[in-house]
Amino acid sequence: MSQTETDIQNMFDTIAPSYDFLNRLLSLRQDVRWRRALAHQIPFRIGGTYVDVATGTGDVLVAAQNQHPEYASWVGVDISDNMLTLAKKKLGETLHPSAAPTFIQASAEKLPFPNETVDCLSISFGLRNVIDKEKALQEFLRVLKPEGTLLILEFFTPTGVLSRFFEFYFHHILPRIGGLFSDAKAYQYLPTSVMSFYSHAALCGLLHTHHLPVITQKRFLFGGCRLLVSKKMAPSTSPLVVT
Repeated sequence: MSQTETDIQNMFDTIAPSYDFLNRLLSLRQDVRWRRALAHQIPFRIGGTYVDVATGTGDVLVAAQNQHPEYASWVGVDISDNMLTLAKKKLGETLHPSAAPTFIQASAEKLPFPNETVDCLSISFGLRNVIDKEKALQEFLRVLKPEGTLLILEFFTPTGVLSRFFEFYFHHILPRIGGLFSDAKAYQYLPTSVMSFYSHAALCGLLHTHHLPVITQKRFLFGGCRLLVSKKMAPSTSPLVVT
């Protein structure tokens, strides 16, 4: 059965209380390392504007602010009100009030920002869950400044000898552990969403067609998780990197 945006919103509202705990458990705390790697790719921009889409409980914003205090405006966007409630609490406890982000409940398909006002936009483990992914990419392109940076951290199905282990873990082990602490259906949805998502090469190609070419990428889990770094460029100057 196909998912709607309301289905996704309800699912994340349900799993919000155990979300951080299960992220750490199921990834053996590698998710912390991956988000730090993302923050390392944020460009230096004094007085810049940073937007984290599908921000969840705000972990990316924490990592980003730790590495880039020079930014003046921080915004977390998510469709889940329960996730945003936890993010506000977490960021309120860890940051000085002057650095407090703004949190907005909104869809990645309709971002509440004027054209070309964002220096860096990130989305971590959230693009898979967007219903109209191309519409979201169009929004990312619209709100980014010329040569603005897009950071995508996402799961992909690896190829080669480890692909069977990856499938076994995602389809059999992960849903069982997730079901012990949270909503079992949500953690059954996760492997399905990964297996039906673009390959990394296909996503790189799609980003290129939307004038957001991938200029570099970093592999984790033997390619099962990747960090894609894209730049907003004019069509005539858009390189293509898929390796």
